[in-house]
Formats: sequence, structure tokens, C-alpha cells
Amino acid sequence: MDFTEKDYSALQTKLVDAAATMRADGWWLGADHPRREKTMRLRLIREMVAALVPVPRPVRSFYTEVMRRKKDDHVASHSDTVNQLFHIVSSSVFLGCYALAFWDLTTAMWAGLAALFLRQIGHAILEPPCHDKEATLLGYNTRNKTMILGTYLAIPIVNLVWSGAWSGEALRQLAAPVALQWFVWTGAVVAGRVAYLVWARGPRLALVWFVKLATDPLTDVIAYSPRFLRPA
Repeated sequence: MDFTEKDYSALQTKLVDAAATMRADGWWLGADHPRREKTMRLRLIREMVAALVPVPRPVRSFYTEVMRRKKDDHVASHSDTVNQLFHIVSSSVFLGCYALAFWDLTTAMWAGLAALFLRQIGHAILEPPCHDKEATLLGYNTRNKTMILGTYLAIPIVNLVWSGAWSGEALRQLAAPVALQWFVWTGAVVAGRVAYLVWARGPRLALVWFVKLATDPLTDVIAYSPRFLRPA
């Protein structure tokens, strides 16, 4: 190559600058990116499994759509650190309630409702208003969520008024019937949204929303936990 000393010096400067930029962008592992090696290994394993076990294209497309909707939801109303912590707690409770509901529906519903209110408090108080972003999502907006939560609160109050007794003992006796009514109301809320989405957006997006809703507790724990488990 017909390079002069000046050309070599210019090339060396450009190579060093490019390497520094690549290092800053995380191309190479180092102290600045302690978790990148683990992330790269997990991605490599995932890609190897995908190569060995081919997934049908419609399934991949559906999974991609579900994860995109989860990301849109996160961007819209999950930016606050304390709200993310609330989501870790509530999601962990939800996952436990999924299993507990099969043999103790009453406890599962009462614990699940407490977790649901904690979750929605994070949205209502800690997150900035996001009505414009909510309009692009598939789920209920803030106004509808408020009405749904109000119905959950009204159910035990109506039961207490109907029973005519205002005491802790009366509430304990009503715990199972109230839990069952909450369960029915939850089914109605979910089924109603699915039916609406089938009518307005089509069966595919309705199923996308349902799968997203059911798996949100698991993906929330996975997404938000590393932030709090990372060493200081």
C-alpha cells in the first residue's frame, strides 16, 4: 500500500477513536458492563435452542406482538422506580394466587385484590398522566380501571349492608361469598374486554391482549427485578 507516515498516523487515530466508541457502546465486555456477558450467553442459548427447535412463523409472530404490546405498556406507564417495585410485589402475589386459587379461592382472591390495589396505586399516584398513550393500548384506560376497582370495593360493602351486621365477625363470614363474587366479576371484566376486542380489533389482537394480561405478572418480575437485585 502506498501509505505515507501521515496516512498511517491518520488511520491509527481513526482506528483508536472507533475502538473507543465501540467500547463505550458495549461491544466489548468490561467493568462498565458487568451483566452484558450473562445477557450475551442467554441470548446465544436462546438462539441455539431456536435453531434446534424450529418455531412456526405464526407462533413467532404472535409472541413478537405480545412482547411489543408489553413494551408499549411499559413505556406508557411503568417508568417510576417505586411503581416498578410495586409491580414486582403485586406480580409475585399474583403468581402465587394463580396456584393457590385451585384449592383456596377465598385466600387467593383477597390476596390478589390487595395486590391489584397496590398495583393501581402506583399507576394513579406515581406515574404522570398518560391518557394519550393509553389510547394506543389494548387494555382498559384509567377511567375504566377506576370503575372496575370501584365495583370491587362496592361488592363487600353491599354484602355487609345486605347482611345487616357491621362487624369483623360478619365480614369473616362473608369472606368466601365475597371472594366468589370477586372471581365472577373478574371473569366478566376479562371476558367483556376480550369480546369487545374481538368485535373492534379482531380475534388475534383479542387473544394477544388476553395472553399479555395473563403473563404480565411473570414478565414484570423478570423485567423489573434486576434493577433492585443489582449490587450497589
